[in-house]
Amino acid sequence: MLVLLAAIAAGLGTHGVRTYLLYSKEPAKPDIVKVAETERSLLALPHYIALAQGFYREQDLRVESSVLKEAAQEELKLNDQADVLLGNLSQALFTRPLGTGADLVAFAGLARKEGSFLLGREETQPFSWDRVKKKSILGDAPDTQSNIILEEALKQNKLILQHQVIIIQNLPPNLKEGAFQAGLGHFVQMSEPQATLIEQNGFGKTAVFLGTAVGPVPALALMAPASYLKGHSRQCQKLVNGLCKGMLWLDYHTPVEAARVVAPYFPDLDRQTLTKIIERYKKLGLWDKSPVIPQEDYENLQNYVKRAGELTNPVNYKDGVYTKFARKAARTVEYVPPEKEKEKTWWEKIKTLDFK
Repeated sequence: MLVLLAAIAAGLGTHGVRTYLLYSKEPAKPDIVKVAETERSLLALPHYIALAQGFYREQDLRVESSVLKEAAQEELKLNDQADVLLGNLSQALFTRPLGTGADLVAFAGLARKEGSFLLGREETQPFSWDRVKKKSILGDAPDTQSNIILEEALKQNKLILQHQVIIIQNLPPNLKEGAFQAGLGHFVQMSEPQATLIEQNGFGKTAVFLGTAVGPVPALALMAPASYLKGHSRQCQKLVNGLCKGMLWLDYHTPVEAARVVAPYFPDLDRQTLTKIIERYKKLGLWDKSPVIPQEDYENLQNYVKRAGELTNPVNYKDGVYTKFARKAARTVEYVPPEKEKEKTWWEKIKTLDFK
């Protein structure tokens, strides 16, 4: 017994010397990636979870995430504001000026469904697309991703646009909710949190979730110039690894737990409303467990943009998507819930001086 204690003491003493030598130098600085969001969106929940839970820090990566300034949003130019864009492919690739090519390349997906709902003034369940015949819908501008998905859903259900159903597309987004409350239109297209808030205030009722009315699409993605992906592959891999862990965390945990973690990113929403929105999106399968952007999803979206008459800049999948980082993350990243973590052995605790 005395021999064992002596050996442990000797090991601790040696470890102490090694620890001092190791940490006496200034620790290496983490890599930094600046992420610009086109807007603060509930579709980006895995990103906010990765920020809040320290999954990027685990990768020795400091992520600075902010919303793009209004002027930069118009042209989607990162300039010196950021290295990576968090936005939708319709705006970043397919509806850009003719011939500009894939200035930005998508390298990780966050959501596989567009997040908007169609709301009516009265209860429409069970919903049938015949209910919108000879009716008007307050929608978004023609080249927006939300409008493209709405038009595709109507076409797939054999409705002739601007004949059997009218889409009002010239209202500024900030006036659409007020116009619907004032009596304009029979239906309104809204994303969260506005969809839930309209229901809570008694001005409308959900008719259908448009994200499941069409095939899956890469509704939100991380994008960067090809030159950045090539020159900063280490940082990009760390970013996607952290994001992937955020996706796995969101899949495992309850909406209540998710709402608690991301609440600081949505200060204008009360916790109950935020929980309800996350629960609804989770049930509808908005988020995936893998950041890989499937080719079928990408081609779905590009075809929808084309059928809407808004495809000004066609981009092949191999030019618009780089999958290396996402595939490696999907293959290697794991999330082990705290309650399932194995307790360290005594020897592991001795080696790390962790006796908690």
